[in-house]
Amino acid sequence: MTLGKTIVLLLVGLLVGTVMLIGSVAFFTTRASVESLRDGLMAQIDEGVQAKMQGYFDGAPPALEFMEGAVFLRPDVMDEWREAVVVLARFLRTEPDLQFLYYGERATGRVLGVIRDEEGRYLVNRTPGAGVKPENYEILDSGKIVPFLVPPGTSEPYDARTRPWFQEAVRTEGVVWTAPYVFLNGEFVGITAAVARRDGEGSVEGVFAADIVLRDMAAFLDEIEVGETGTAFMMLEDGTFPVSDGARARPQAEEQRGALRSAELDLVGLAVGDVLRREIRHGGINYVTLIKPIELPGRVRYFAGVIVPTGDFMGEVWRNAWLTLAAALVVLVLAIVIGVWMARRVTEPLAVISGELEGIGKLSFPEGGPEVNSSIREVALFSDSVGKMKVSLMAFSKYVPRDLVRTLLARGDEAKLGGRLQSVTVQFTDLAGFTTMSEGMSPDEAFAELSEFLEVVADNQHRVGGITSNFTGDGTLAIFNAPEPLERHEEKAVQAALDTLKDLRELNAQREKEGKAPFRARLGINTAEVLLGNLGTRDRFAYTAIGDGVNLASRIEGMGKLYGTEILAGEECRRATGDIFEWRMIDKIAVVGRRQSVVVYEPLGMAREVDGGVLQARDLYEQALEHYFSGDFEGAERVFEKVRERRPGDMAAAVMVERCRAFQEVAPPEEWDGVYVAPFK
Repeated sequence: MTLGKTIVLLLVGLLVGTVMLIGSVAFFTTRASVESLRDGLMAQIDEGVQAKMQGYFDGAPPALEFMEGAVFLRPDVMDEWREAVVVLARFLRTEPDLQFLYYGERATGRVLGVIRDEEGRYLVNRTPGAGVKPENYEILDSGKIVPFLVPPGTSEPYDARTRPWFQEAVRTEGVVWTAPYVFLNGEFVGITAAVARRDGEGSVEGVFAADIVLRDMAAFLDEIEVGETGTAFMMLEDGTFPVSDGARARPQAEEQRGALRSAELDLVGLAVGDVLRREIRHGGINYVTLIKPIELPGRVRYFAGVIVPTGDFMGEVWRNAWLTLAAALVVLVLAIVIGVWMARRVTEPLAVISGELEGIGKLSFPEGGPEVNSSIREVALFSDSVGKMKVSLMAFSKYVPRDLVRTLLARGDEAKLGGRLQSVTVQFTDLAGFTTMSEGMSPDEAFAELSEFLEVVADNQHRVGGITSNFTGDGTLAIFNAPEPLERHEEKAVQAALDTLKDLRELNAQREKEGKAPFRARLGINTAEVLLGNLGTRDRFAYTAIGDGVNLASRIEGMGKLYGTEILAGEECRRATGDIFEWRMIDKIAVVGRRQSVVVYEPLGMAREVDGGVLQARDLYEQALEHYFSGDFEGAERVFEKVRERRPGDMAAAVMVERCRAFQEVAPPEEWDGVYVAPFK
């Protein structure tokens, strides 16, 4: 560890330890207090919800008693019903939680009741007999009863004796409660409280019933605020929620109900007076819930509860903790600044020199490096020596592929003679007509022109991951897939060649405006296994590739002069990239110095991006080659001429036309296999 780091760490460690100790004590103490307050508040809200729900249900039993003891005393009420329904309407006005009070006669199936509708009207619902449609009347504020027309199709024959609440009341002594269900009108979910009317012998004469619509309960639950985003809820023993959202339901209510469902709460064993408290994690959020049972007569149990994200109450604690942390960070930053300043006074000169040396080791020479101003004489002399070494190496690095040296250094390879066989893609580039172009130029002008061309070529080779191994006068030798592996190196080499031509076209447009001759490049590409490594003497060598595959790439580049092409590639490269680029087969040739023939191809561009006319001309050219290789020189000439008509500047087609004519005049030898023997390199 450096001296500077030691100074800073000692100072920072002392401060961090002190702040963490004080902050932790404050945080945990505050959290315990807030959690206690939270639980107390949630318990009070839960008790309020339970009381409201209990009161909500408590209105039904007195209403049933009122109907039995005050409204339906006379045996002729079902016939002389007008006075009775007025009394029921007055009673409903005093019970806002009830919606429908009615009586069903067991012997006849007749039903008589009063319902309060959505618009606050009090409507009589009277079924004269079993299986007939109800009659509907409206009770006006004056007490007058008038017929009420319901929309067609909304009234169906009705028999109360078939309803579950009726049948349950017949079987049970006292008041029974149904589970939540959808009322016959299909609009509301509610609960029915029912009690059987019995004669002196215990036989059931009919059933009194009161309907409670849970919509109002939903609105009540929705009004309750538990923390910032918590909600109150009503739950059944099976974990379902009979009450849907109210008019202004919070968007997080459904997520919180999902948390309750995921917790698989055990509500069966929860007795009246017990409280279930659970902590739940769902959807990345922590919740706390309190649940209490509400006991009603019958088989259905209801539970009142509240659920709230812990962050609603702990948010302030966390905010205070973050404020404390922020204050601690300010102090910490101040301590670091002071410590760094102290450390720099001691170590900065040496750190700068160390950075310079590290950069030199990577052959990285940033412009205008930092200067070392130190009052220590030895440090100043050391800095001056490093600066002189940097200048010397900067000059040396211009003579070697800098990226290559960096790669070898990073791999830890020793600079020594030797090599290995490896499959690579080799690209030769040549500036066509440079000798003619440079006539009349001064040496400086000629080198400037050549450098401008080579800059474009080398940049494209480097951009895709290749290395420019050698500058061969007015051209380059580039290697792809060495010294580091390069995926799809064949594709990268072809892409670099196409990009070079594209950049040269843009550059030539500018050169034309300046009155300069355009650059014309020829590129040859070949994929093969070559000998790769350091070649030279013990004192001086270069990283390069040698072998038949390299020579063939050079010869392929030279063949571009014969066929007038800008890029030619060998068969292995074309095979590896056939679905990436559009290719044109040019010819079978035997290059100088090589007995075995090779098929050369011209890349036309990226697949699906080449103009359709160019592809049609390509197809004609390859059809002509089939005639040519089969010895049908007359047929080949006709098709090559069609290629020239479509692409007048196609020099390859012109060359093949002349060759076909020559073979028509003087036939090739019998052993001729279609291979053209190149007369030059």
